[in-house]
Amino acid sequence: MNSKNILIMGTSPLVCEALTNLVEKTFQQTNVFISDNAQRGMQIVREDDIDLIILDIELKTSSSFDFVRRVKAGEFWGKVLFISNNVHSMVNQTAKMVGANGFISKSDSTDVIKDAILAVSRGYSVFKEDLNQAKEIVTLSTRESVVYNYLLKGYSNQKISELLSLSAKTISTYKTRILTKYNADSVIQIMNIQNMTLSTIMH
Repeated sequence: MNSKNILIMGTSPLVCEALTNLVEKTFQQTNVFISDNAQRGMQIVREDDIDLIILDIELKTSSSFDFVRRVKAGEFWGKVLFISNNVHSMVNQTAKMVGANGFISKSDSTDVIKDAILAVSRGYSVFKEDLNQAKEIVTLSTRESVVYNYLLKGYSNQKISELLSLSAKTISTYKTRILTKYNADSVIQIMNIQNMTLSTIMH
């Protein structure tokens, strides 16, 4: 059987080690690479013919969504699976928008996570759909989704412009479009609206 080249990305060494152990039990032959930042991750993807990327939404110095968008825009033809504690519908939606093949929760059982890894590696899509019952789901473009997630981190327009190599004016335009789509005056207001929706769905 051909060996699988798998890249695991995240800021928690403990989580990365646990995922490494799970991956090695899931596939007969694996080469596991680990990175906590986008720059190193991009280098590994270019040099090591990666079949599957498993990553948290939190990375050092960069958004994992922007990392996946950049990888997908290049010559990467492998699969991408997000795993996170954040199961908000917006995060799930953004994962889809940037071209990921799946999104699961760290709180899922080991068997569920293992099944998701196998399914994604075989070409299936695995997303948590339990929060998609909201009456209205705002659709953002890929770039808007990346900008929005940086805004959620509290980054300024200038900081985001530096990370995405775009002008601050362009980032301001994206922010305005996002607020318009949500019919909101601020990012905080959008978060409050989404939290109310999430609370309604969960109850």
